[in-house]
Amino acid sequence: MAYQIIWAPKAIAGYDRIINYLRENWTDREIRNFVLEVDNFIEVLANHPEILQKSSKNKSLYRGPINKLTILTYRIRPKNQQIDLINIRGARQKPLKR
Repeated sequence: MAYQIIWAPKAIAGYDRIINYLRENWTDREIRNFVLEVDNFIEVLANHPEILQKSSKNKSLYRGPINKLTILTYRIRPKNQQIDLINIRGARQKPLKR
């Protein structure tokens, strides 16, 4: 059974930042390709939640690439059958320090 995907506000904001960057610097074709790639990855993730590796700093988080330019951070909630998408960012961006 596929897990339900929950988007955190930070993940939505990161996704929007990437879309806005593509809108300003690339064509509609690249935007469509990015959206399709993310949608396909999310679908695979819903069926295979441990597809990316665990974070070395926080063992409850998983982190890895959606593609070579986009990094996803998420948490699995097995009891609720949910995956919380915590953050999506460009691979060239520096991560926020906690």
